[in-house]
Amino acid sequence: MRTVILLLLLFLFLLAPGAAFAESVWCVGEATKIKPGDAVSARNLTWDGATRTVKIGSARNEYVSFQIAVHADQEELKEVTVVASGLTGPGAGIPISSIELYLEHYLEVTITSRGDGTHVLKGATAGEQPTQMVPFASAKYGAPFAVGPGRNQPVWVDIYVPEDAAPGAYAGTFQVKSGARELGLVKVALTVWNFTLPQETHFHSYLYTGPEQIRWGYQTGNDAGSDACKAIMDKHFRMAHQHRLNFNPCGGSGLEEVSDTYSKFYTGTGFTERVGRGVGQNVACISPQGDGEKEFKASCTTIVDWWDRSKLNAVLFGYIWDEPHSDEDFAASKRKCNWVRESVGKKLSTYIATPQWQRYAAGEVNIYSEPEAADIPKILARGDTVWAVNAGYGAGPYVDAPGYGGCSIVWMNWKMKTGGWQFWDCCYWVDTQNRKHRVKGRWQKDMTFAEINANPRKYLTDLWHDPLNFDESRKQGYPLGDSIRINGDGLLYYPGHDLGIDGPIASYALKSLRRGAQDYEYLWLLQQAGKGTESDAIVATVCPADGVWSEDAEAWEQARLRLAKLLDH
Repeated sequence: MRTVILLLLLFLFLLAPGAAFAESVWCVGEATKIKPGDAVSARNLTWDGATRTVKIGSARNEYVSFQIAVHADQEELKEVTVVASGLTGPGAGIPISSIELYLEHYLEVTITSRGDGTHVLKGATAGEQPTQMVPFASAKYGAPFAVGPGRNQPVWVDIYVPEDAAPGAYAGTFQVKSGARELGLVKVALTVWNFTLPQETHFHSYLYTGPEQIRWGYQTGNDAGSDACKAIMDKHFRMAHQHRLNFNPCGGSGLEEVSDTYSKFYTGTGFTERVGRGVGQNVACISPQGDGEKEFKASCTTIVDWWDRSKLNAVLFGYIWDEPHSDEDFAASKRKCNWVRESVGKKLSTYIATPQWQRYAAGEVNIYSEPEAADIPKILARGDTVWAVNAGYGAGPYVDAPGYGGCSIVWMNWKMKTGGWQFWDCCYWVDTQNRKHRVKGRWQKDMTFAEINANPRKYLTDLWHDPLNFDESRKQGYPLGDSIRINGDGLLYYPGHDLGIDGPIASYALKSLRRGAQDYEYLWLLQQAGKGTESDAIVATVCPADGVWSEDAEAWEQARLRLAKLLDH
């Protein structure tokens, strides 16, 4: 009889919604990447498996995120989806329209990112990496989805906390289902703190791309000024703005883009909702053109005259030279910097990317990028500015970087007192730099722009299967041992065209950068409140020295919570 009763109780337990499959669902915070073979986490800083509860906190006018991992045991799970509720709490609560769900699409890294043939970037790991954030509504790679036996499938959850949300406790649920069967119910306990992030962003970024990459990725034809191409560009601007970053497509000097084509994103009229509503981008790169002195100086004057009339609230610089190598390069770049000063003084900052900053006198260049971390205090001491570039003295925004990689760039920017961060490209979908061969000792491209224009699909990286989009070993005859090979280099957006979406798909790296950019606002608010000493001590827990960062994902989340505690009142 006892055996019969036990079996009956077990049968009833298995029938209880979600009971038999509770172990199939678990959660983590924003800083941890979930790999397919990771062990189920019963408890972490974000997740209490015993109560099936996610505990998170947020300021007003902020995105807060967490991840739901769906784990299949011995059998494949089919038709899996997640159904979110709105969050109840003070006042009207937080509506379902403020919650967005993304399937994290995996790419398999077989060659870890490296600065040359042997030097793997710190923190880079091989294996499958969550890379693209595919909206649930996407017909391809969206929901519902399948989870293979013995694998995890993460779902990214974004919750936007409105600017007018009342502080206090909010609660909601996320139901995970396989067909009609419930796999688990995730309860969310959100604390909205009593402070608001400003509409302005104080972290300066410059995410360049050439308009041709957008044309190729969306196959909009050969005119970057077409209505179709501009409409897609607009979506890239708006996505970057919601991540507190600056999207900067440029096909020439940049003056036409800033003053005309995309002026609404510099004045702020193009941003009409959520974060940064009505606030323009905080960086404008407009580079003077012309080979001769007279023409170059006239270009400088044109730029500054327009800038003075526009009264934009942004950092203005001209990109004078990218990585000078020869004595002639350095001489020419100095000459152009001098022409800028002679024509417009300090109204147009000069920007040069080089680690060889010693080749210039103090004040000769306003902004340097690429110096070694140890050299930055020396540059700052003589009155010049440094911007981080690419990996940004942190773990990097790459496919195989850790989950906090993008966030670490922004925190390191604050730690090292650098003026901003430049990513050399953010839509590098065709590897134009490396598909080359030598002709009489000179590198020649394997294809022309005209050939790519005629058939973009032929030359696009297979972005949904191949993470290695920048690979110098593709150059015919280039030494493998010298080859820079990086997964997701110059790549923060993916073209939604492949999924039937007429707009960009965000990367995991973009979400991580947003986390850092929002944290930067915490640090800015604390500095304004006279609490810079306390906040800098918290920064030191994850950035103990210039170019040195914590490899503990939860340490990054804990540091943010400590900053919030200083602000919450």
